[in-house]
Amino acid sequence: MKFSEMSISARTTSALGEMGYVDATEVQEKSIPLLLQGEDIIVRSQTGTGKTAAFGIGLIEIISKDRSKKGLILAPTRELAVQITKEIRSIAQNHNLHIFAVYGGAGMGSQTASLRRGFDILVATPGRLLDHVQRGTLKLSYSNIIVLDEADRMLDIGFKHDIDRIMGMTSHNRQVMLFSATIDSRIKEISSEYMASPAIIEVGPVGKVMKIDETFISMTRAEKLQKLKDILMQEPMSRTLVFAASKRGVEFVCHKLNDHNIEARYLHGGKSQSQRERVVRDFQEGRFRILIATDVASRGLHIEDINHVINYDKADSDDTHTHRIGRTARMGSSGKATTFVETDPLPPKRRSGGRGRSGFGGRPSQSHGGGSRRPRRY
Repeated sequence: MKFSEMSISARTTSALGEMGYVDATEVQEKSIPLLLQGEDIIVRSQTGTGKTAAFGIGLIEIISKDRSKKGLILAPTRELAVQITKEIRSIAQNHNLHIFAVYGGAGMGSQTASLRRGFDILVATPGRLLDHVQRGTLKLSYSNIIVLDEADRMLDIGFKHDIDRIMGMTSHNRQVMLFSATIDSRIKEISSEYMASPAIIEVGPVGKVMKIDETFISMTRAEKLQKLKDILMQEPMSRTLVFAASKRGVEFVCHKLNDHNIEARYLHGGKSQSQRERVVRDFQEGRFRILIATDVASRGLHIEDINHVINYDKADSDDTHTHRIGRTARMGSSGKATTFVETDPLPPKRRSGGRGRSGFGGRPSQSHGGGSRRPRRY
């Protein structure tokens, strides 16, 4: 179905056309009509299916017709929050709507000033949103259209308590949209807490990313860098995303490639927010074609035309692996994924003794007992 055939305003349809969006994806075709009817929905879809535009169009159409409506979108990471904001602003370009984001790593002052000017749609990470609530710079009681994007990821990170607090402060007369890659027992539990009788939309196969030619290559740790260089040299026009396990590993790989005249840049949580945004923007705009990243980029990077995802280091879980390779083959296109599998034997376990956990002396590692770890503020 084309967007022009749906019950969407001409202003929104025109903006979508400028963005190159003419035909609705399956998730958009199934969810937008329900959203416009005011229904709660649970959507299971893999990344790259157009879900951001789905809930974005719904929010924009509802709020532009009824300015008493206020949208709140919760996202697990600052990168995803930034990209959601950018896309929704593009869709709403012909509407006079105030849309902005609050997230950790950016100054509180500028965010507070924006909040004082008022908003129609607020995109936020849970931790920073609660920071503003606690400072008295934001009240959530007026938020009556709530989107929980990548809800499974927010639960993985440990945001369940924060989400409960946030939902408890929003309007009781609210519409809720929940998007997740899976519908497991945790998703069913929170949906029963936050929704009355939600419609359930499931798009695509469970646990798989379509149209990805995936390859696993076994090699020793010492052979990995040369193999990576060989692949990148064989694909001189390919836009490639390479995942490494640590900040140090990301910088090592990037510097080694640059030393061999292979232009690359890197992205990890050690960079400032402005630096991270600049790297993502330059990669989106094609100013360089090879990005080396930690799992900070495995979710939330909405970049079209990534041809190849390379797992230089294996992911720590099947779910992370799925989301890593989901950076390619987006919106129905095809892509490649390659995973390096190390054949080196595992190092022998260290015997515990009087030394600390590292084995280099100093104070022994401390146990924090059975208390739950406080989730990281994104």
